[in-house]
Amino acid sequence: MSDQDELPSNEIVVAAKDAQARRTAAQAKPPAEDRSRHWPMTAIGVGIGSAALAAALLYANRGNKKP
Repeated sequence: MSDQDELPSNEIVVAAKDAQARRTAAQAKPPAEDRSRHWPMTAIGVGIGSAALAAALLYANRGNKKP
């Protein structure tokens, strides 16, 4: 038996080899791009939200002056 280094081919061995192949393939892929750079609406939303907060504070602090 010269093939003692090889394990018998059963479903566990096949699954382990498949998992190892997937792990090495996943490490070889480049990282996914950051989607936040492709979405400029975030800055617009922050600006609108800030303006709404400023308007709410001005409205709340206007006070009721008695004549």
